[in-house]
Amino acid sequence: MNTYDELEKAIRDELDLSRMKRDAEAFSKLERYSGSQQGEAAADYLCSELNKADIPYERLRYQLLRSLPITAGVSVDGPKACRMEAIATVYSGEAHGLKGELLWDEWCMQDTLTGLESEKRYQGMQGKIILTYDISFSFYYEAARAGASGVIAIWPKDLLHHDTMGGVWGMPGSRDRDLYPYLPCVQVIEKDGLWLKELAANGSLEVRLDIEMDNRIVESSIPVATISGKSEKFVLLSGHYDSWYEGMTDNGAANVLMLETARALKKHQDRLNRTVVVAWWSGHSDGRYSGSTWYCDHYYEYLRKNCVAHINMDICGCKGSNAVRFDMSGMEGAAFNDEFLSSYNQRKPLPYRALDRSSDQTFWGTLTPVSIAPQFYIDKEEMPLPCQTRDILDPVPVPAAFGVGGPFYWWHTKEDTLDKIGEDVLARDCEIAARLVCRYAMADPLPLDMAGFMDEMKAYFEAFSRRLDPDFDVSPVLAAIGRTRLAVDRLADAVKNHSDTDDILIRTAGELVRLKFTYTSPYGHDYAVEHFPYGVFSSLLGVRRDNTPKERYLMSCTDFVRQKNRMVFQLDGICEAIELQLYRWQAQ
Repeated sequence: MNTYDELEKAIRDELDLSRMKRDAEAFSKLERYSGSQQGEAAADYLCSELNKADIPYERLRYQLLRSLPITAGVSVDGPKACRMEAIATVYSGEAHGLKGELLWDEWCMQDTLTGLESEKRYQGMQGKIILTYDISFSFYYEAARAGASGVIAIWPKDLLHHDTMGGVWGMPGSRDRDLYPYLPCVQVIEKDGLWLKELAANGSLEVRLDIEMDNRIVESSIPVATISGKSEKFVLLSGHYDSWYEGMTDNGAANVLMLETARALKKHQDRLNRTVVVAWWSGHSDGRYSGSTWYCDHYYEYLRKNCVAHINMDICGCKGSNAVRFDMSGMEGAAFNDEFLSSYNQRKPLPYRALDRSSDQTFWGTLTPVSIAPQFYIDKEEMPLPCQTRDILDPVPVPAAFGVGGPFYWWHTKEDTLDKIGEDVLARDCEIAARLVCRYAMADPLPLDMAGFMDEMKAYFEAFSRRLDPDFDVSPVLAAIGRTRLAVDRLADAVKNHSDTDDILIRTAGELVRLKFTYTSPYGHDYAVEHFPYGVFSSLLGVRRDNTPKERYLMSCTDFVRQKNRMVFQLDGICEAIELQLYRWQAQ
């Protein structure tokens, strides 16, 4: 066996389910809100266990703008008077006897809207309380701009569920003030929402909102453990420890498997080629990823120079899960996805899916080439596997795990308790995290599929060229992709013969990943709203002069030309960096 295989086996043998069960029991007694007494008690526990294992760590402290709902209710007066329980969203404003006419958002049932349809949607919202299925920040923000006095969002289950209306990713800057409209917003269960909809359909209906919030700045802790390897280049293993209620699959199980992975790695520290950093974030659910964002901002140079991979563990250990798939940056390669996951699935593993804008995916601007977020679900063998789509802009739908359509319905609810963890599943998920960390802490050179990544990028922009309006000409980007593909091939051949390759792979592969997933400066953070790879280009699909208000179309043209310039010149910069590195190696 080679060194990597030997270390992986040794690490797997070290993982101790009994320790993880003990840790999970301790976490189940704590409702871990950021900066709260019990949240800090969770950080105390992690630090104590790291001490016992002789693992060096820092307990970083920072301030965040935390938002916690306290109480909320929706009331109807008159012959059918009632008061229904509700949950206010994170970053909702308060309301004390706020009355208004209920307006059903009929547009919320459509998947996509043109610009002109969107304009019509928000007409007539002035002074109304809006009833909708749309729980996106984009809708919430536009409703506030349209003068709505409140929002009642329907959660499509009969179980109260926490959500957020924060559009800022992490810590707000001074220019983000307008992205906190503090419009009163609650969620109700589906049967109550449909009852309100029926009443409103029979005539004008006045409702009353009562919301109490705890929106304030608090101090919170981030425990960060460091297991030093032979190189300062490092793999980041992370997950959030704040929770809603007991929050045992979201995210207590991840917290304990991260701790167990750190213990196992410490036992074999002398064999690690790269360093491993393990970080437990707060501010995820009640601060819109504030903890990971603060760390990214304050340790930016360290991350940018040294982080080769980020493994994020979120929603783990769910009882009944029998299948695993990956959300990834794409730099890891399709072959790796299939090979690694084959032993964890009864059938052929699903293709990897591009990372989405959630789960502390904060480090896209730091040029981190590898980013993997394992996703755990239930594979019902009687159901056919999803067919691979031929259109890269219309990806294969993946099986639901948590949320609206998934079997792990307890996410963000009071029912996410210790009994929702399956012991065998927790052991499996810990093994997956440990194996991923070992792979990227040991492999030399870093195992990347830059050619496959470039081929995928080309496929995206060929699809854009077919489907975007002719005003949005991506041919200059396709030409730059062709030049970069040739340069990447030369680099891939050269790294096989050199040992000092991490820096150039971070500089080039990391920059390619940044171009795929971000649209702004590497020193800031894109908005906390869903977007697809090459987000500005994707957002222009379906945008035409004849279906978009003139002002918005002009803005879209501006967005396009700036992103086109960004892609072309950043890709050419990657080519220049490769040429310079090849020259340096030749001169040695």
